[in-house]
Amino acid sequence: MAKSKASIPVPEAFVQLLLATHTHLGGNKITNSMKPYVFAQRKDGISIFDIELSWEKFILAARAIAGLDYPETICAISGKAFGRKPVLKFAEAIQCKPITSRFVPGTFTNSSVRGSIEPRLIVISDPVVDKQAVNEASMVNCPVIAFCNTDASLANVDIAIPVNNRSPKAIGAAFFILSRLVNYMKNGTPLDDQMKHAELFFFRDHLELEKLYEESQNAPAPLRAQAEEADFGRREVEADSQEW
Repeated sequence: MAKSKASIPVPEAFVQLLLATHTHLGGNKITNSMKPYVFAQRKDGISIFDIELSWEKFILAARAIAGLDYPETICAISGKAFGRKPVLKFAEAIQCKPITSRFVPGTFTNSSVRGSIEPRLIVISDPVVDKQAVNEASMVNCPVIAFCNTDASLANVDIAIPVNNRSPKAIGAAFFILSRLVNYMKNGTPLDDQMKHAELFFFRDHLELEKLYEESQNAPAPLRAQAEEADFGRREVEADSQEW
């Protein structure tokens, strides 16, 4: 991999998280704008991102976010179903505004639209899926930070973070790392402290939760008692469904 030029060394725990969640793996198609971030390609055509270059982009994005005095003027967006939880947890961590439902055209450009806002910076999970938000941000001169896969177009994207944004765990890990970097720069919070909190950024559908719950019921008595206290995220899923 490329020699690191980052001012903040990447923690080994972050490298392990990126590898475990396959955040460093891209797709088969590579656009010209994303070629510099690709370290190599596997025999099956899957691209491998250079983790050092991705880390440098994480730092650049975190600096842009931490440089704003009012985090509520930052907007985190994901039009993907599995991107909803990472965006909500990211917004909670840095105190910004999340948009996880359908992005209504005119949200940034038309003050008569219900719920319209004037962000100073937006963070999106995929410039392809969230294209409407990217286009409107460019119309109002709002900088865009985007998690980009190998086939992404960087048109109107100011800071591209090369990661796998097609996997629930990968996009969760990306939002987790970015939130940790922002809080490290603003508050001095340790980067690799309580790494188990990364799981809070992972989307899990109700079928997966039910499977985990059923497995816990077949476990030995001590483990079953422990499982009854932890609910495997069932309460959170039920709360999310009530919101909708």
